[in-house]
Amino acid sequence: MHIHISEFNLPFPIYGALYFVGIAVAAVVAVLICKKRELPKYDIVYSAIYSMIGAAVGAKLLFIAVSLPKVISLGYGFVDTVMILMSGGFVFYGGFIGGFLGLLIYVKQFKMKLLPFLDVYAAVVPLGHAFGRVGCLFGGCCYGMEYDGPFAVVYHSSLNMSTPLNTPLLPTQLIEALGLLLIFAVVLTVYLKGAKPGTVPVVYVLCYSVMRFILEFLRSDSERGSLLGLSTSQWISLGLIITVVLSVIFYRSKKAKTLDNMPDKG
Repeated sequence: MHIHISEFNLPFPIYGALYFVGIAVAAVVAVLICKKRELPKYDIVYSAIYSMIGAAVGAKLLFIAVSLPKVISLGYGFVDTVMILMSGGFVFYGGFIGGFLGLLIYVKQFKMKLLPFLDVYAAVVPLGHAFGRVGCLFGGCCYGMEYDGPFAVVYHSSLNMSTPLNTPLLPTQLIEALGLLLIFAVVLTVYLKGAKPGTVPVVYVLCYSVMRFILEFLRSDSERGSLLGLSTSQWISLGLIITVVLSVIFYRSKKAKTLDNMPDKG
C-alpha cells in the first residue's frame, strides 16, 4: 500500500492549512490549561504573538542557512537564489529557538516569570507540531529514504524541487507526527499532575531531541545540511540534550547546597 501525492492536484495548500490548524489547536489547549499555572488567558494569547513572530523568523533564517550552500551550488543567479530561499520552507529547530526568544522578550518586557509560560508551551507545542508534520507530508518536504514497503509515499509532483518523484519513500513525516502525539500525551500528563515548574519543558525537550536525532538517520532531504556525518538538526538535538542535562544537574546541586546551608531548627 502506497500513499500517492500529486501536490499540483490538491484543492488547496494543505501544508499551510495544517500549519495554521496546528497553531490554532495548540493555542486552544494552552488557553484551557493555563489556569494550572495561574496564568491569565490574555497573557497566553499575547505571548503567543511574540513567540509566533520569533518562530517564523527563526525557522526561515535556519532554512536559509542550511539551504544556501546547495542552492548556490546549483548555479542560480542572485534573484533566483533569493526567490528559491524565500519561497522555500521552514526548519523546526529554527522556529523552536526563535519562538523561545520571542517568549523571552515578552516575559522580560512585562516583568513576568518565565517557567510558568514554558510549562504551558511545552505541554502544547508537540500537538501543534504533529499537525505541521502531516502538512510536511503533503508539502513534499522532510521526506525519508527510499522505501518500497507498506505506507510508502510516492510524489508525482511537488513544489519542492529536491523531492524525488515517482519514487517510494519512507513517510518519516507521519512517523514523527505519531511520535509527537505520544510526546504530547506524556508531557500533558506530567503537566496536569502538577509537576514542579520547569519539569514539563525538560521532559519535552529531552523526548523530542532524542526522537529527532534518531529520525534524522531515516531522512533523505539533503538540504538539511550536515557536518561530520550528522545533520544540522542532529547537532542541535545533541546541544539541547547536553544543555538540559547540565541545567538539571546545576539546579539540583544548587538546591542541595541551599539545603545544606540552612540552619538547623532543632
